[in-house]
Amino acid sequence: LLSPTTAHSQATLRLLSLSPSFTPEVTDMQVSRFVSQAGACRIVEATEEHAEGMAPFLRSIDQLECACMGHTALEALQQGLKSDDATLTVLDPFGVPFAMFGVGVQLDTPYIWMLATDDVKNNAYDFVKHSRKWIGILSKPYGAVMNHVHESNEDSIKWLKFCGAVFTRKLTFNQEPFLEFVIPHN
Repeated sequence: LLSPTTAHSQATLRLLSLSPSFTPEVTDMQVSRFVSQAGACRIVEATEEHAEGMAPFLRSIDQLECACMGHTALEALQQGLKSDDATLTVLDPFGVPFAMFGVGVQLDTPYIWMLATDDVKNNAYDFVKHSRKWIGILSKPYGAVMNHVHESNEDSIKWLKFCGAVFTRKLTFNQEPFLEFVIPHN
């Protein structure tokens, strides 16, 4: 992946810092920057510790998607931390990370991604309720963002449609079927 551009990075950080609740918050894992409250869940700046804690527990379909792209779960999460303009983690009410997502630019193409543990289902109401808002905030500097999802990842496909994704074509990675999607900023 290419390094994020300074303009995109600065624009994303400005968006995040506009939140009046953008203050340091202590989680059970370590000090992270609190970004937003999402019902009983919190959204914080992602850390290496979040990635290490989540990787062994990623949903099996997310692990398959990572493998098809040539990465372990941990490598995929770490790649996001290194390459994204912004990477965020969703913590459950007890401070345990259950989803990590981010945006950036690779080969001049803005991308968005999200990987989760099975605990995303236990926090589905708050997660889904606040998803459109965060997709909008993160996609705004780019106009539109894109990526791919495994064709059998039904939960993610429903969630992506809810967030405004348009599926553009079928692709194959490592002999597995994927759908390309674009999320235009609304």
